Amino acid sequence: MSQAKSPSVVAVVLLAWLIPVSGYFMIGERSRGITAGIAIVALFLAGLLVGGIRIADPPGWGQYGYMTQLVQRYNTRSHQMFDFYTRVDPSSAEQARDPADDDRDHSIGPALYHQPQAELADKPWYLGQILCGPIALLASSVSVNAAHPPPGSALESWPSSHSRSWEIGALYTAVAGMLNLLVIIDSAQRAST
Repeated sequence: MSQAKSPSVVAVVLLAWLIPVSGYFMIGERSRGITAGIAIVALFLAGLLVGGIRIADPPGWGQYGYMTQLVQRYNTRSHQMFDFYTRVDPSSAEQARDPADDDRDHSIGPALYHQPQAELADKPWYLGQILCGPIALLASSVSVNAAHPPPGSALESWPSSHSRSWEIGALYTAVAGMLNLLVIIDSAQRAST
C-alpha cells in the first residue's frame, strides 16, 4: 500500500499567498480552506467598501497616482550633493521651480527601487494588505489608476478619504492580510507533519 505524497512546504506557502487559503486545499483540508477564504476575502472587501478603493495605497506612489522619485540636488553655494524625495504630481507645488534657484536637480529614479525601507515606513499598513496576495495588487492597481487626474484638471479623479472611514478600511484590509498570514503558517505547518 503506497501513501500519497504530501506537497512540499514551499509549494504550500507560495500557493497559499498567491491564492489565499489554497494551501489548505493542497493538503486536503477543504472545509477549513473555504471557511478561512470566505473570512479573508470578505474582510478585505469590507475594508474596500468602508474606506474606498484608495485605501490600497502602495508604497512608491504619490497622492495623484504618479511614482515617487528620488532626486539628487547639487547645491552650488555649498558644493554638496544631497538626496530628497519628490512626488511627481502634475499639480504639486513641489514641481514649481524658482527661476532664480541655481541648484541643479538630477533624478535618480523611483524611490521604491532605491530606498524601499523609507517608502515602506511611509505606508506601513501596506505590509498587511499585501499579505492578501494578488487581490491587494489588483486593488492597488485600480487605486493608482483612479488617482490620476482627468486630462486638463489639477484635481484627482477619485479622491482619497482622510477620515476615520479610511483608517477603518485600511485596518480591515491589513487584518485580512494578517489573517491570511496565519492561514499560510498553519497550512505550512500542517503540510510539514
